[in-house]
Amino acid sequence: MEIRAGNIVPMPVISRRGSGKGAAMTKEQFEREKKYQAALAVARSMLRQGVINEADLRRIEARLKEKFKPVLGGFLL
Repeated sequence: MEIRAGNIVPMPVISRRGSGKGAAMTKEQFEREKKYQAALAVARSMLRQGVINEADLRRIEARLKEKFKPVLGGFLL
């Protein structure tokens, strides 16, 4: 029986063909995203510590989205 070595995947799972110039974030968008994610991390930490509850976190998240207008925002966990 012949055993072949090498890649068994016939093609990449994610095609890079459609991701040209328009796919990158501007510096301003990146800064907004970074600030949003940092503030949300603080809020999640407060939730874990019992300082706020789930409803508070949802309100904070909504306000942060209004303030920073993140590009990825809700897509990241």
